[in-house]
Amino acid sequence: MWKALVLGLLGLLSMVAPLGFAAGRSTASFQFLVGAGPICSLAVPNPCPDVSMASNGDTVTVSGQGTLSILAKSVTGGGTFVHKRAGSEVAHGVYTVTGFQSFKAAGGSLAPTGLIDGIGTIKQTMGGVLMMHVKAVASNGRALSGVLGVHCALPGVEFHIEEGVTLSMPGVNLNATQAGGFTLFHVLQGEHRD
Repeated sequence: MWKALVLGLLGLLSMVAPLGFAAGRSTASFQFLVGAGPICSLAVPNPCPDVSMASNGDTVTVSGQGTLSILAKSVTGGGTFVHKRAGSEVAHGVYTVTGFQSFKAAGGSLAPTGLIDGIGTIKQTMGGVLMMHVKAVASNGRALSGVLGVHCALPGVEFHIEEGVTLSMPGVNLNATQAGGFTLFHVLQGEHRD
């Protein structure tokens, strides 16, 4: 809720000074944050890490970051995860991004955000859905491949997005959907065209 309020104010700023950003035609590079970095300092309870939940009640908390190049259709990054069942830890470890699957930009609040305490150097933000292949390695050495989805909902996005992460790990029959936390895409570099 706080993210929506804070970024809603930024949406008003974007109407005063529009950036002319067309989501589908960006050549920008973005940093993505998943329950990590400056979004954790937003004044809301428990913004980090992100939590996904499977239909059987299993939860997976995820944090991490990386970069996305829209033109090159490439993504890099990684982070940590904790898998729990009935409140007890099943596994924990690290994940590494191994490949790009898809990105659907959704526009939204593309206002300068460096004015907000705790956000710091973030310049421009946007909403969207990034799907990427990951390799998760548990502390016991077991490795699994899957698909991690980063869903960033901002005021003014072009289609409905539920904030958070999704995780599909076929090797353990896990399909988890958004259950809490924050994500963010912010511009690193690039040209934006109308």
